[in-house]
Amino acid sequence: MVRSVATPLAGGGSHRRTGEHGEKALMTLWRNLVVALVAAFALAACSSSSDTPEMTQEPDPGPSAYEMAVAAIDTAATAAEAEAAVATAVAAGITGAELQRLNMAVQARIDELDAAAAAEQRQALVTAAECDDATAACLMAHEALVTALMEDLAALQADDDATNAEEQAAQMAIDDAEEARDMIRMALNDATRDTDIGMKVTDAEMKAAGLEDEFSAELIEAAKEAIEAAKEAIAGGDDPDAFSEEISTAERHVARAEESLMIYEAIDAAEMAADGLADDSSVEAVAAAQKLIDDAQALIDGNEHLTDEEEAADNSYLAGLQRTVTVAKNNNDAAAEAKRLADEKAAADKDKADAAAMAATAAKLYAGIDVPSDTAGANERDAEYSSTNDSQITVTIGEGSGNEVALSEDKKTMVPANHGWAGKRFADPVGGDEYEAMVYSNVEAPTPGKKFGSAVAGSGAADSPYQYLLAATATGTTVLVGELAITGDVATATVRIDSPSFDHTAGTKEFEKGDNLERVVIAGSYHGVSGTYYCTPAAASTCAAEAAANGFTLGGTANDGNAFTTGAGTWAFKPGNPEARVMSAMDTAYSSYGWWIRTATDGKVTVSAFHDHKDGATAPPAANLPEAGTATYVGGAAGKYALSSATGGTNDSGHFTARATLEAEFGVNDANTISGTIDQFVGADGESRDWSVKLNETDITDAGVIDGLGGPDDTQVGTVWTIGDKAAAKSGLWSGALREQGDDNVPQAATGAFYSEYGPAGKMVGAFGANKQ
Repeated sequence: MVRSVATPLAGGGSHRRTGEHGEKALMTLWRNLVVALVAAFALAACSSSSDTPEMTQEPDPGPSAYEMAVAAIDTAATAAEAEAAVATAVAAGITGAELQRLNMAVQARIDELDAAAAAEQRQALVTAAECDDATAACLMAHEALVTALMEDLAALQADDDATNAEEQAAQMAIDDAEEARDMIRMALNDATRDTDIGMKVTDAEMKAAGLEDEFSAELIEAAKEAIEAAKEAIAGGDDPDAFSEEISTAERHVARAEESLMIYEAIDAAEMAADGLADDSSVEAVAAAQKLIDDAQALIDGNEHLTDEEEAADNSYLAGLQRTVTVAKNNNDAAAEAKRLADEKAAADKDKADAAAMAATAAKLYAGIDVPSDTAGANERDAEYSSTNDSQITVTIGEGSGNEVALSEDKKTMVPANHGWAGKRFADPVGGDEYEAMVYSNVEAPTPGKKFGSAVAGSGAADSPYQYLLAATATGTTVLVGELAITGDVATATVRIDSPSFDHTAGTKEFEKGDNLERVVIAGSYHGVSGTYYCTPAAASTCAAEAAANGFTLGGTANDGNAFTTGAGTWAFKPGNPEARVMSAMDTAYSSYGWWIRTATDGKVTVSAFHDHKDGATAPPAANLPEAGTATYVGGAAGKYALSSATGGTNDSGHFTARATLEAEFGVNDANTISGTIDQFVGADGESRDWSVKLNETDITDAGVIDGLGGPDDTQVGTVWTIGDKAAAKSGLWSGALREQGDDNVPQAATGAFYSEYGPAGKMVGAFGANKQ
């Protein structure tokens, strides 16, 4: 219920005083008129005495223009009527004083009219605000009343003559009006919210119920969104549990539609797959169709909403599809069985062919494996670093013309290290018989030295922190700024030159400058520091690099004869970082071991092994061995093997890597002895082999040579090859050398070669290299 509000007139106090002023002015006017009439009546009485002749009385002239104006103003209903009365009086000739009084009366009447209008307007607002229904119109009426009352209060606060009581009364009226307004607003909000909730619940019910007649992914999604909107609206209402039954029903409709859609789509997919099958359909196509049928069946079996009639209809339809797939599957099974038999036969044929090929390969390698021997003659099977070019390996086979072949390093083929010894491949660059050698070397890692170079004077001197002086210099017409000139075939320079572009193992490689370049530009490294090589070729020539014994020699070639000239052209190197440390030159003196193979043009192979020391000359093994003590050497081994059987036994052949372990004793009964084991074999297929080869104890000469010719018990000299837990009889031989003698006279490395047999079915030849532990 909205309470009626008694409200003062806007500016009520001021308007009352203005009215009183008008009334006082009117009273004064009438008092003056009365005085004038009294005076006239007195004068008439005196004139009518008995001794004065009787005068004739004139008629009353009536009110004056001024008086009529005053009366018109008092009854004027509008400001225009009051102002018209003044205009009429002025036209009748009133005095200036009368005009002034009339203007004051007009203003007073206008004030009275305004006050009356304001009072009427406020009363209309009060009357309108007596509503109490939760409608927008009722709320607007209350809002208008509050606004008007606030304007009245503002007018009172601006009037100096207003009293505190008047202002308090106005504030109380505002408080009452705001309270009534807020009650209507709350009621209207509640009504609006309830309407919105009802509409959203109805929308959710309708969309969900419609899924019983028609469903699709889009319709299902629309129903789910409507349900979520209804839930959100209900949660914002007064009763979160309202419409719970309606929402649950809608959600059941959606769940049923979703399940029905999944089953429908699964059956449809299975139907398409089954209809696409033919008599010659692939196994994969049949399997795919079967899986789709199985998926659809699983959905039907696990359904929660289908009626018994719907479930039976779906099962019946799937059964028809299953018959189609079963026919195709039976056709596949027959074809698969035929294919299986054909594959088995092909596999058996392949296994037989592979076994025959493996047997042939094993037999050929078995026949070619031979004992290492450096004794000149028909049985010589040896390899060593060339005495004239120790970057090459010279293989010697027997006697006669061409029995020695030099093999050069294959810099393009990467060979993994074997137990810490770096691997390299060597090959014969010449046509005819094919040669290959796999070599493992105990190469020391380079160590850092001075900073590369500087332009500061004195750089490159012995006491300078910089290895090279990079001051700008002029060479011919080329100015080298921050570059190091590379001179000819200086040996110290040759071993320091390296580049991926210098990938040849022998001979000369030419480099021509590009059309838009002034110099040849080649990425590489010098003295272990990466940077760029530059070369300005001579006229009508090219820049070139020639493979040297260690590294490369830089120069050029004349186009006409293509002859290499050391130092031809202008070569220089610019480091990428002049502050980088130079690295010690590559190790050129180290122990090595390996195996080699020759494949003749007729297919016959010859295989053996070797060990050597690379230092540019024949290096003696260790000398002056310790007078007592022991030493253990551990490293790697590598070689070739062949297990060959013509009676259905094992056929296996190829190269191997393994571990080598040796134990040396010095000064025992004035003799030095050594024995060892080769184990942890890995075969050509990369798989481990359960093998070991025992290197029986033998003598070490005073010069460090492992002679393999005898020992304390000559019957134990040789090797013993064990496969699994079965050892073969003693066979073969092994020999080697202790090398790289330390300060304590104990050799730091051991190298050697060995040959072993496993009865009549197995041969193995290899070599080893090991470091002192």
